[in-house]
Amino acid sequence: MSMTLLWALVCLVIFVVILAHPKLPNWMTFVCLAPVALFTGIMGSSDIYAVLNSSSLHLMIIICMFSGMIAATGLDVVIGDFVDRVTSSQTGAKKEMMIFAIVYLTSGLISTVLQNSYVALAFLPVLRSIAKKNRISLSKLVLFVIYSTTLGGAVTLIGTPTNVYANTALEEAGLPLFGLLDFAWVAVPIFIIGGIYMVVMNRWCASYDDYGEEMVEKQLTKEQKNKQKVVGIAFLVFIIALVLGSLGVISIDPNFVGYAMIAIAVLSTIVTPKEVLSSLDVNMVIFCAGINLMIAIMNQSGLGNLFGDIIVNLIGESRNLYVITAIVCIGASVATQFMNNMACAGMLAPVGISIAESLGANPQAIVLAIAIGAGCSYLTPIASGTNQTMMLFTKLKFQDFTKFGWPLLIISWICCVLILPQVFPFF
Repeated sequence: MSMTLLWALVCLVIFVVILAHPKLPNWMTFVCLAPVALFTGIMGSSDIYAVLNSSSLHLMIIICMFSGMIAATGLDVVIGDFVDRVTSSQTGAKKEMMIFAIVYLTSGLISTVLQNSYVALAFLPVLRSIAKKNRISLSKLVLFVIYSTTLGGAVTLIGTPTNVYANTALEEAGLPLFGLLDFAWVAVPIFIIGGIYMVVMNRWCASYDDYGEEMVEKQLTKEQKNKQKVVGIAFLVFIIALVLGSLGVISIDPNFVGYAMIAIAVLSTIVTPKEVLSSLDVNMVIFCAGINLMIAIMNQSGLGNLFGDIIVNLIGESRNLYVITAIVCIGASVATQFMNNMACAGMLAPVGISIAESLGANPQAIVLAIAIGAGCSYLTPIASGTNQTMMLFTKLKFQDFTKFGWPLLIISWICCVLILPQVFPFF
C-alpha cells in the first residue's frame, strides 16, 4: 500500500470518527481533513479550495435560501389551516388517519422540491398546532414527518442532500450527472407503498403525552399573501429551469437562474436579506465542503478503487443485476444507520464508480443504488441530519425509530432490487 493510499485511509478514519463522535460538530470534517490532505501530499491547495466551488454545493445553498424565503412568507399557517379545514368533518380514528394522510402527502410532496430537513423544521409549527387541536402526540407527528420528508425528498435530485452528494461523486469523476427525476423510477413506488404502510399502521409510531405548547394563532396579511405568490413563482421558475436543464432543453446553468430569482426577490423588497439567509446554516455549508473533500480524496488517492475491488470480489463473476443491486443497496443502507446519510452517500459513491469501472457497468446505475441505500435512514436517530435535528423537539427514543422504520427499510430494498435493474440498465 502506497503512502498516499495509507494517508487517504487515515483521512477516512478521521471522517468517520468525527461523524460518530457525539461532541464533535459535523463541520469539523472539512477543518480536520483539509490540512491532512495538503500536508501529506494527497491534494494541492487549489484542489482543496475547488471543493468549495462545486455545482452541488451551490445547489444546496440555493435550496436553503428558498427554504428561508418560503418560511418567511408564512406557509406554515397556510398548511395548518388547510389540514384543519379538510379534516373538520371527521371524528375519532378516521379523522386521525386522515390527518396523517394529509400530513404525509403535503410534507412528502413539498420535500420533492425543498431539502427534507428544512421542510421538517418548517412543519414544526404546523405539527404543534395539529397536536394541540387534535390531541395527537407531537412526538408521533414529528417522527411521521421525519419519514415522510425522507421518502418524499428521495424522489428528486434536489429533495435530499443524499442525492445531491451522490451526484457530486459523478461530477468529481467527470461523468454524466443525474437528471432531476432520475431517482423517481424507484423512489416514487417507495413513497407510495411506504405512505400506505405509515398511514394505515400509524399506531406503530411512538406516542407520548406531549400535545405541543400553546401557540399564538397567526393571521396572514394581504402583504404576506402577495409575498407568497411572488416567492412561489420565483421558486417555480427555478424548478422549471432545473427540469429543462436536466433534459438538455436549455444550456444555462439552472443554479444561476435560482440566484437570479433570489436577487429579484430581494431587490424588489419582497423578502429581506435576513429572511433569505434564515435557513442557510454555515455549519451545513462547511460540512458539505467536508463531504466534497472526502469524495475528492477517495477519487484522487485511489482509495475508492481499493474498496471497489473488495466489493467486486464479493460479487465475483456474477453479472446478475439483482445480485449486484442487492449487495450495493443493502450495504449502503446498513452503513447509513451509523453515520449521516449524505456523508454515507458521499463516501460510498466513489466506491460505486470504481465498481462500475471494474464491471464495465453504467456508473450512474451503481451510484443510484448507493444513493437509495444511503437514503434509508430509518432505524437510528443518527442516520440523518433530519433525524438528529427533529428529535430535539420530541420525547422520542432510539428504539422508536427502529420500531416504526424497519418496514420502510424492507420496502426500499424490495423496490430497489426489483425496479432499478429494469429502468436503469447496468450494462
